[in-house]
Amino acid sequence: MVRSEFWLNQSLYTAAMQFLLNHPLLFCPVVVLFLFAGSLSGSWIHARRTDAIERNSSSFKTLEGAVLGLLALLLGFSFAMAVSRYDLRKQLEVEEANAIGTAWLRTGTLAEPPRRAEQQLFMQYVPVRLDFVAAGNDADAVQHSIAQSDELQTQIWAIASGDTAAHRDPVTALFVSSLNDMIDVTEKRTAALENRIPAMTWAMLLFMGFVSSALVGISVTSRSKLLLAILPLVVGVVLALILDLDSPRSGFIRVHQNSMTRVAEMVAASK
Repeated sequence: MVRSEFWLNQSLYTAAMQFLLNHPLLFCPVVVLFLFAGSLSGSWIHARRTDAIERNSSSFKTLEGAVLGLLALLLGFSFAMAVSRYDLRKQLEVEEANAIGTAWLRTGTLAEPPRRAEQQLFMQYVPVRLDFVAAGNDADAVQHSIAQSDELQTQIWAIASGDTAAHRDPVTALFVSSLNDMIDVTEKRTAALENRIPAMTWAMLLFMGFVSSALVGISVTSRSKLLLAILPLVVGVVLALILDLDSPRSGFIRVHQNSMTRVAEMVAASK
């Protein structure tokens, strides 16, 4: 019974954490309130243990500086992780657009009827790849887009394989090579969208933020709620920025599909 309750609580915690990590706009106010609760806790401790805190004020200052320094270090590393993931997603968007564009142009070197069949499939394939990113946090839509991509890739590859068996020449080999690059990059993009800062790292950042806010609340002699709210607000906004960079399917900072859109327009113009 105890074990089942533990796993239930663990599942609820994981679900709540994942929900917040998928909604950066909601994450910011929740985190600010959470950290502000830490500041209020520190203020409450200060009010009830004033004499003991004043006797050990130098020790508290040392501890406060060490914890704040560690928090700053963790925030810096987390920001670097989020930026590197964001840059990789931008790079792969351009890479996939180039791979599809190259494969599309090389369909023109094929003989009929494979050329027309491949071009028809490409006209279906490019919008599906755009839908893959546009699906957002809708897991069903994402899986549906992946399934459509796999199905169309199989059909495109089957036609190319048949044409290669009939025409073993350098032109056909180049087309097959471009198809291989196009198919490979789809998995790279999927993995890049799934590769995010681990939830445990976010839990550690929130814990460190709470402890830092509590220590500042203990050190601040003024009972002003505004002063107590400064650190939670600053840290909360920084954490929200990091999460926004790390959220490929939601938030303000998104990788725009400009290159993929231009490829879609090029393919559509050939109808």
